[in-house]
Amino acid sequence: MFRRRPEMMRQHIEKFEGFDFGRGAAGFGGPRGGGRDRFFKKGNLQFVILKMLKEESRHGYQIIKDLEERFKGFYAPSPGSVYPILQMLEDREFVSISKDGKKKVYSITEEGEKFLDENIDNDAFTQRMEQFQNIDFEQLKASREQLHEVFQGFMKASQRALQDEELKKEFDQFVEETKERLKKFSE
Repeated sequence: MFRRRPEMMRQHIEKFEGFDFGRGAAGFGGPRGGGRDRFFKKGNLQFVILKMLKEESRHGYQIIKDLEERFKGFYAPSPGSVYPILQMLEDREFVSISKDGKKKVYSITEEGEKFLDENIDNDAFTQRMEQFQNIDFEQLKASREQLHEVFQGFMKASQRALQDEELKKEFDQFVEETKERLKKFSE
């Protein structure tokens, strides 16, 4: 019986360094995606929330749903990320709260607008948000599914290559050629 050697598998996997083909590929993680990468860099979600509250007052659940809708289901922050941020923004007096029945409705304050204006222009998050305005999310979803299939094929081929030295050399050459071709697409 063939036993996988962890060090050999690690060598093959390292060839794919920099490529995230998992369910969270390209940073699109989330409650259903299970991605490894954060959709927003740490601290940027507060700016997204403030920007949304500048557009109109919302309750926490509405913020979550509006973000999920904006990103066509590719991203929806968890309540565990949104509500602590709202609490922090309230503590810093960047948002105020009013009641609508049992729901808390959050509104941006003048201090919050000032903070947003001072930080948003020089923050890389603005560029990231603008990139998403032009994305065809249906095409992205299809591309993710294709990438997942390609990655599965790579992993199966990698496992077979571990069993045969000649196949391993051929596979290594194929991986190097593929990496070079991918670089051309990203330039």
